[in-house]
Amino acid sequence: MKKLLFLLSLVPLILSAKNLPPEGFWDIQDLSNPLIDQQGKNIIFMKKRIDKQNDKFVSELWLTETDGSNQRFFTKGSSPKWFPDAKKIAFIKKDENEIAQVFSKSLGKEGTSQITTHETDVKEFSISPDGKLICFSAFHEYDDDWVVDIPGRKKGKQYNWTDEPKVVNTLHWRYDGKGELESGENHLHLIGSNGGASKKISDWGVDYVSDLSWQDHETVIFTGNGELNDMLTPWKQTSIFSLHLGTKEVNRISPLKGVYTRPEISKNGKKISFLGHSSRDFSSNAFDLWVYSNDLSRRITTNLSSTPSKTVWLSDNEIVLNLDEKGSRKLKLVDIRNSKTRDLGNNFKDQFFLASAYGKKLIGTLATADRPSEIAIFNGKSFEKITKFNELLLNQYELGKTIEINYKSKDNLDIQGWYILPPEFREDKKYPLVLIIHGGPHAMYRAQFNYLWHQFASDGYVVLFTNPRGSTGYGSKFANIIDNDYPGEGDLADLLNGVDQITRMGFINENKMYVQGCSGGGILTAWVVAHDDRFAAAASLCPVTNWISMVGTTDIPAWTFEWFDVPYWEDPSSWLDRSPIMRTGHIKTPTLMMTGIQDLRTPMAQTEEMFVALKQAGVPTTLIRMNGEWHGTGRRKPTNWFRTYRYLSEWYNKYER
Repeated sequence: MKKLLFLLSLVPLILSAKNLPPEGFWDIQDLSNPLIDQQGKNIIFMKKRIDKQNDKFVSELWLTETDGSNQRFFTKGSSPKWFPDAKKIAFIKKDENEIAQVFSKSLGKEGTSQITTHETDVKEFSISPDGKLICFSAFHEYDDDWVVDIPGRKKGKQYNWTDEPKVVNTLHWRYDGKGELESGENHLHLIGSNGGASKKISDWGVDYVSDLSWQDHETVIFTGNGELNDMLTPWKQTSIFSLHLGTKEVNRISPLKGVYTRPEISKNGKKISFLGHSSRDFSSNAFDLWVYSNDLSRRITTNLSSTPSKTVWLSDNEIVLNLDEKGSRKLKLVDIRNSKTRDLGNNFKDQFFLASAYGKKLIGTLATADRPSEIAIFNGKSFEKITKFNELLLNQYELGKTIEINYKSKDNLDIQGWYILPPEFREDKKYPLVLIIHGGPHAMYRAQFNYLWHQFASDGYVVLFTNPRGSTGYGSKFANIIDNDYPGEGDLADLLNGVDQITRMGFINENKMYVQGCSGGGILTAWVVAHDDRFAAAASLCPVTNWISMVGTTDIPAWTFEWFDVPYWEDPSSWLDRSPIMRTGHIKTPTLMMTGIQDLRTPMAQTEEMFVALKQAGVPTTLIRMNGEWHGTGRRKPTNWFRTYRYLSEWYNKYER
C-alpha cells in the first residue's frame, strides 16, 4: 500500500512536467563510493549536496541497508572504511586544529572518537584484518637546506618582518586545488585502532602514493614512488610495494620496468592483482591486469579498451574489472587461470561505478543519460537501484532525449558521440546547436546525466558531445594517436565531422551554432575557431593558448614537455604551430574567455594572453576571471555554476551568423 501511495503521489508531478529550470541545480544530490560491510548488511556511502547559504558543496556519510531501507545520515567526513566486525566505521575529518585525522563511530551511537593526533594531515588509512591496528599515511617535509640569516635581530624582541621566501628546487612545487606544496615525502605510520601514540614505519626514499591495504597481520601493500625523479611525470614512476611492519623491509613486487598502480589482494591473501604497463613511452595507454603470486608477476590481459578504474576479487581466481568502453562504464569478469574475459550485464550502455563487493554482489553507483548516480547493486544478471535521492526533483521535469550517433573520421576511424534534443522536439523545426568538447585530452564523454547540458536542451538547444581521437575507452591506439600531435588536424576534423553529421539531419539552425569546452576542451575550442568560422560564437574555458608560456607556469610541467619531441629552446616550431594564440589572425568568431583565478593547471595567464590577442585583432571577446575557482569555472562554488551557465547563455544569445 505504501508503494502504491508513493507512485500515486508522483502522478500530479508527471502530468505537470515542465522544462528543467536552473534553480533545480541547488537540490541535486551526488552519491559515490558505496562500501558494503563484511556481513553484507549495511552500506556506507558519500553524499554531496549544496549548502546554499554558505555557497559550498558539503559531503556527508550516509548509511543504508542493502535492500535500500533505513537510509540515514551517519556523520560528516570522508574516506570511510568498515571495521571487520561491521559494528564501527573509521573515516577522515578535520580536528579542532583543521588537521585531517582518523575518527571512528559505532553504528547506533551518537559520539565519535578521534584515533590519530598527527601533526600533519592524514592522507589515507587502512584497518588491519583483526581491527586492532590502523596504518595511515602522512606528509613529511624535507629539511630546508637554504635559509639565510638576517642580521640585527635582538633576543626577546618581536619583529613584523616579511615571511621567509619559498626556495624551489623541484618542478613539482605546486598543485591545482592546493596551491604551493612543501617538498617532502608521504610516509606510513601505525597506530592502535583505539588511538594512542603512533610510530613511523616507512623510511626516506619511497614516497607513498595510494592504495594502502593489509595483506596479512604483518604486511601492508601500497602504490609508491621509489624513483623520485624530478624530471619525469610523477604518476609514471609508480610501482607496487610491500612493507613488513616488524622489520620495516620494503620490497617491490611489480616488474622493475614500467608503471604500475592499484593493487588489490585476493580473498586468501596469497595473490595480488595490480594494473600497469611495461613501458613509460606513451601518451595514454590502457594498463593491463597483472597478478603477483609465488614471487612472480604475470600479465593477465592485453588490449583493454581503457585502464580499469576499479578491480575486485570475486574468488581466488576471478577478478572483476570496472572500465570505460565505448561511452559506458562496464563490468568485465576475468578468469586469471586462462585469461578469459567476458562482459557482465548484457548490452549494458549506462554507467556503473564499482566500489565494493559481497560474495557475488557488486555494489556501486548507477547513472543514466537522464538520471544522476544512485546506489545500485549488480546481482550477476541485473542492476537494482536502492536509492532515489534525485527522483522527486527530476520527476517534475521533462528532459530531452539523448541519442547516440556514430560516424567515420576522414581517415576512416570510428567516432562515437551523442546529442540531447530539446524536451518538446519537433522534426519540422530548426534548433540552435552547442558543441561541447571534453578535456583531458585523454578522457571519455558518456551518456550520463549532466545538469548543464540538460539545461541547455531545456532552453531549446541541441547539445552535441563526441569522443574524437585521443579519447579513452576505445583502446590505446585510438588514445595515443594524438601523441605529439595535439591539437591537430585529426581531432579538429573529428569534431567538425560530428557537426556535419548532425546538421545533415535537417533540424539544426546553422546560423546559430556554438562551441565550448574547458581545459583540453578549451584549447580545442580555440583551435576550432582558429580553423573554421561556421560557429556564431564560442566560449574557451580554462584553455591552453600558448604552449611555451604554459609549460613554465602550470603545475604539470613534466607532463607538458612530453607532448613535444624536443624542448622549445631547441626547436620552437611545433610548440608555436600548436598554440591557438599563433592563429589569432585567422579567428573571426566572437570568443568568450573564462577561467578561475586560482587555476594552476591552465593558469589564468593563458586566458589573458588570448583575450589580449583577440582584442588587438578586433575579434569580439570578453574576459571573465572567476573568483573562488581553481581549474574549472563552477566546480568549487555552486554560485559559479550558475554564473557559468548564465554567461554562456547570454553570450550565445548575442550572436548569430
